[in-house]
Amino acid sequence: MANGFDAGRFSPEEFIARDRLGALLGARFVSVTPEQCLYEYEAAAAHFNPVDTLHGGALFTVMDSSQGMLVHSLLGPPYRRALTGTATIKYLAPVRGGKVLVRTTLARREGRKLFVHSDAVDPNGTTVATLDEIWIAVAE
Repeated sequence: MANGFDAGRFSPEEFIARDRLGALLGARFVSVTPEQCLYEYEAAAAHFNPVDTLHGGALFTVMDSSQGMLVHSLLGPPYRRALTGTATIKYLAPVRGGKVLVRTTLARREGRKLFVHSDAVDPNGTTVATLDEIWIAVAE
């Protein structure tokens, strides 16, 4: 199991290649283990809202991509895919630039449901957002 991925699942490279929206925003996969996934994102001025802060949708997308990477690294037969069932994001501080680090962990698993948590931290160490999602694993 390399990088937390098992045979028959997406490799990190396959997941990254398929994460077209995350790539469009410039999200960068750092690492994945069974315990956590790390993503980085350089807050680009092109992704700011009219009041000169990072658009919440851009930050949500990067955090969701980090969750997708972790979830898909944890799936095993008969499940190959998982989909977001619910998402609750809390924006805690504005982002006006710099690198944002997203750390994602699995809170718990109940059958096909994976309860996942992410924290987004700015260069000063301030948590700027949290994201809690429930992912549903599906068999193919």
